[in-house]
Amino acid sequence: MRLGSHTYLPAPKGTGPAKGVLMKGGLLVTLEVTEEILQEFMDAMTSLESQVSKRWAAGHAS
Repeated sequence: MRLGSHTYLPAPKGTGPAKGVLMKGGLLVTLEVTEEILQEFMDAMTSLESQVSKRWAAGHAS
């Protein structure tokens, strides 16, 4: 899943609380959060990014 310049790779199913990996520029950062919390965060960030994009486009359309 991409979020801006970051990519999230979820942990394999059946491993209990997810310990996915966040990648940026080829570097890996191990995450110590549950996948549910990370998914909520990424959904919120995607929503914010969408809202900012719409406002930016509206501001430059006039």
